[in-house]
Amino acid sequence: MTAHTAITDPPSATPGSSLAMTIALRELRAGAGGLVVFVLCIALGVAAVAAIGSLAAAFDKALANQGRVLIGGDLSFEVVHRQATKEESAALYDLGQVSQSASFRAMARGEDGKSALVEVKAVDEAYPLYGEVNVIEPLGLGPAWREDGTVLVQPILLERLGLEIGDTLKIGEATTKIGGTLGQQPDRLADRLSYGPKVLMSRDTLDKTGLVQPGSLIRWIYRVKMPNDAGTDRDNLTDARKAMETAFPQSGFAIRDWTDPAPSLRRDAQRFTQFINFVGLTALLLGGIGVGNAIQSYMAKKRDIIATFKCLGATSRLVLNVYMIQATMLAGIGIVIGLAIGALAPLAVATLYEDALPLPLAIEPHPAPLIVAALAGLLTMVLFVLWPLGRASLVSPARLMRSGLTDERERSATPFAIGSAVAGLALFVLAIAASEERLVTAAISLGILVAFGLLLGFGALVQRYAARHRRTKPPAVALAWASIGAPGSLARAIAVSLGLGLGLLIAVALIHGSLLTEIESHVEVDAPAYYFLDVEPDSLAAFQKTAKTVEPDAKMDNAPMLRGRIVELKGVPVDKAEVSPDTRWVVSGDRGLTYTDSVPGSSEVEEGEWWSEDYDGPPLVSFDGELARGLGLKLGDMVTVNILGRNVEAKIASMRKIDWESLAINFVMVFSPSTLQGAPHRLVTTLELPKGTPPETEAEIVQSLAERFPLVTAIKISDIVDAARAMLSKLMAAISATAGFTLLIGAAVLAGAVSAGQQRRTYLAVLYKTLGATRRQILGAELIEFGLLGFATALLAVIIATVTAWALCTFAFDITFVFDPWAAIMTIAIALTLVLSVAAITTWRVLSVKAAPYLRAE
Repeated sequence: MTAHTAITDPPSATPGSSLAMTIALRELRAGAGGLVVFVLCIALGVAAVAAIGSLAAAFDKALANQGRVLIGGDLSFEVVHRQATKEESAALYDLGQVSQSASFRAMARGEDGKSALVEVKAVDEAYPLYGEVNVIEPLGLGPAWREDGTVLVQPILLERLGLEIGDTLKIGEATTKIGGTLGQQPDRLADRLSYGPKVLMSRDTLDKTGLVQPGSLIRWIYRVKMPNDAGTDRDNLTDARKAMETAFPQSGFAIRDWTDPAPSLRRDAQRFTQFINFVGLTALLLGGIGVGNAIQSYMAKKRDIIATFKCLGATSRLVLNVYMIQATMLAGIGIVIGLAIGALAPLAVATLYEDALPLPLAIEPHPAPLIVAALAGLLTMVLFVLWPLGRASLVSPARLMRSGLTDERERSATPFAIGSAVAGLALFVLAIAASEERLVTAAISLGILVAFGLLLGFGALVQRYAARHRRTKPPAVALAWASIGAPGSLARAIAVSLGLGLGLLIAVALIHGSLLTEIESHVEVDAPAYYFLDVEPDSLAAFQKTAKTVEPDAKMDNAPMLRGRIVELKGVPVDKAEVSPDTRWVVSGDRGLTYTDSVPGSSEVEEGEWWSEDYDGPPLVSFDGELARGLGLKLGDMVTVNILGRNVEAKIASMRKIDWESLAINFVMVFSPSTLQGAPHRLVTTLELPKGTPPETEAEIVQSLAERFPLVTAIKISDIVDAARAMLSKLMAAISATAGFTLLIGAAVLAGAVSAGQQRRTYLAVLYKTLGATRRQILGAELIEFGLLGFATALLAVIIATVTAWALCTFAFDITFVFDPWAAIMTIAIALTLVLSVAAITTWRVLSVKAAPYLRAE
């Protein structure tokens, strides 16, 4: 009676009572070894979400903390082709201290005639307004770039040209002295994508190069440092921007401030984070399945205890509270571990990949992503724990006592099922609310649910098929089929735990392979060998003749080239226009453009008509069709582009489908000739060499052109392709690593599922041995069972990944899908290695137990 009274009578026996807490703690002290997987799965899932969120927050905070240094001022005003007028300069100087710089590509030539493409920055005496220029060697050199005729260069340029500090370097028409090697610059993120080593020089040195000519492709950047820390007030920044835009509406300035120093880099980071958030959510749900497996296994072991509690008068509510307290405490431990790992992720990445990062991450606590991760972990626990605990708490003592002897199904506890469903819905709402692009996250969440359902269904089908074909030979195969078809089969657990991770890995590998194949095939077949920038129209004939003198069969193409910035779409300023995220880059900066009376090569008109050769009417423009639709444009719409400080409004006359992968000369916008023919500009020229041209001939052509036309810049296509390939490989490696983390969690879930059924497997093994089965037959049956399930799961993963990769390549990337059989083979090998390793450990544990205790039902 004492026990009965202790459980049912005290007033504290209410929800959340101290009695429930006391019992829960006593049971945990008695041992909760079976719940190690519970804690591990929660910790890994929360760690994935927390790490991804912390990395994104660390990057955003780094941009905010270092904004002034990253753009080199409080405000930045950039214009292409021309310098600011006297009126514009006066207005800029009214805002505060101004530093002017010029940025462009050029050819640098060493003393022995070797040449290399470089990114030149020419700065004035005020540079830098914020931060410091890092000189690697010699130490303590100081601002040597301010000396007339002296430059600083990145070390890789010395390696390429075989030069040393103190040697001379010719850029344009100027012969300069290499004063030292250049490290990080304070405004490096404000510069465009680099295709060559960087060179820093003074404005006086720039004047001697002769590279500043009308129409030269030079970016002039004016950085402003506002007085008395006025730039710290965002209202002041906004007022200054508006004042310049109002005073000079056709200046074409691309204006940025320190609060958003690298918008394109931030957008790219957000897109990448958007994708790996999908991996984090998948990892969390996979961990939740492991939690569900662990709690069901734990509750199965507590069946007799629960029955005893109920026989002594314990209410279902008290039983539920006891085990819910335990689950919450263990989930709390897992969440704390996961948060610690996630919080340390920025420090780990900054330490391991310091040289590869575009800027130092902000190594500090980031509460928001950690709070989201903690809530996600808690909701995941409720989603996968509430229902099984509710069912156990409602079952009668008699059924609990009989459940070890029969296969009676327990009735579903509907309120708890609804509670689990609400927790699952809240989890997805949290993921969507924490995302920048909610529609994309919602679609991804739906895809995750579909994938889980598909894998669960596949596991159920395999289990049903095995149940129907369990009578087969030899005996080891029969035992394997029987185990797969039994009620406690691992078919669904293996399908779900490994299927998603394997599918992600192979999809990434197939997409990566298809992208590389597309790049390489176009480079080999269609792409020119070189681009040449800033070719004078009057020198075009001599330029072509010089190249053909060395290689008569060389093919050369050319087109006028200017830079302009879209300022209005259909009369609406671009910052207020509704455009798709994928096409935002078109209006975020200046774009290359040209004019011609004929349709450019590697493109075809898909809508509208091309203007006639003698057209001399109002400005017309042909637009890339896919990008135009992303910008919300159609035939007949008006587009305003700022070119050389003048707004040009043109009507869209046609849409083109462009084969960008060919790397032939092409532009998003092509204008009618009468629109731009009188504007000062240079030509872009391509050089296509016959297949099999020896490297010596190629080098001779470039050398001859560099000597005769020192102001022309040569860009080697293979260098661009190599840079793209390297960047693609790094991106795919990062995505593969996140997919691999999902596979790691899947392995933990699988281990938990196997552990949950360990007692049943051990009991069956004892019976098999008692009935005459050999250790070899039992071992063979275990390996065959796990091998068949692993192979079937890997095969399904290959099919799903292939379909997914094909769809993405065809509809998202618009490239030819290429199936890589080695990726499929490697996936199957990974799956078999994982499941057979688990099988080996399981079988060793099964065969090592003594039969007598099980036969005596001890």
